[in-house]
Amino acid sequence: MAIKNEKKLVVSSTPLRISFVGGGTDFPKFYKKHGGSFISSTIDKETIVTVKRHGSIFEENYRLNYSSSEITHELKEIRNEIARECIKLTGTKPPIFVNTISDLPEKSGLGSSSSFCVGLLNALFELNNEKINKEDLVKAAIEVEINILGKPIGIQDHYAATYGGLNYFHVSTSGKVLVEPIKLNENKINKMLFKKFLLFWTKIQRSSSDILTEQNNNTEKNISDLLFIKNQCPIFWDLLNNNFEIQTMGKLIKEGWEKKINLSSKITNTKITSWYEKAINNGALGGKLLGAGGGGFILIVSEYESRENIKHSLNELLEIEVNYNPKGSRILLVQ
Repeated sequence: MAIKNEKKLVVSSTPLRISFVGGGTDFPKFYKKHGGSFISSTIDKETIVTVKRHGSIFEENYRLNYSSSEITHELKEIRNEIARECIKLTGTKPPIFVNTISDLPEKSGLGSSSSFCVGLLNALFELNNEKINKEDLVKAAIEVEINILGKPIGIQDHYAATYGGLNYFHVSTSGKVLVEPIKLNENKINKMLFKKFLLFWTKIQRSSSDILTEQNNNTEKNISDLLFIKNQCPIFWDLLNNNFEIQTMGKLIKEGWEKKINLSSKITNTKITSWYEKAINNGALGGKLLGAGGGGFILIVSEYESRENIKHSLNELLEIEVNYNPKGSRILLVQ
């Protein structure tokens, strides 16, 4: 017998993000002693998750479509560990179908795994008729990826995906996070910030685990660099809100990248360094690899006059246009 008011299908949409400054200070090993800070913005590229009560005509309890496909009867047999633990944490009963599509590739430095985790949790809670606020949603995602699965990652991607927009996140030594949103409107953010950088796809997809494990293990050795990265945040935030200058933004991004590459031996390599130097030699004011490093997307800050020279120098890479997205994870459809 069907349950009254039972939801049969839920679709969520959750943004990817660009991290500007503060990356690395969102690891517990650092912020529990020094506090953490990071500034990021969500973009108009998203992860769409559909969860559906699976039809009784099918024999399997779980069917998943993402970059691979899975059909299984037992929850413990699901290979996608994020999906498995999200289903378990929310207590979602089978049979269930999960489908995921994303605007950009996974393992590319845009927080895709956390976007998927937040989006799937959001959809599952809705399917189960459980209303959840942003703070509880982000805590559930951190519980899955960090506490249950033990991934060597920080907390910034979960907060960006959940809250959306351009924010300054302040992390206390107790782990409490204060979210300070930008007060500028969407058009001004696009014009002032997003039209001042270029984003290039290196076509290198990589697992961040090795990089972040080494970075986390090196925390004590890297304290001075991490404190420098943290202290960039109030300067960058003041720049956005009060006295914007593209030269200063480029300098901050450049200096942050120079500190970031000290955190792990795997963040950059000769190919990445060559691309970065080509951009700088052709007028870029600064740049960085997004995410953990090792591949993914390169963010380049430049004045308008230098853009074509930079594009030509990096013509083996694919330029991707992105814009500001003020929205965090949200439910698009319920049936």
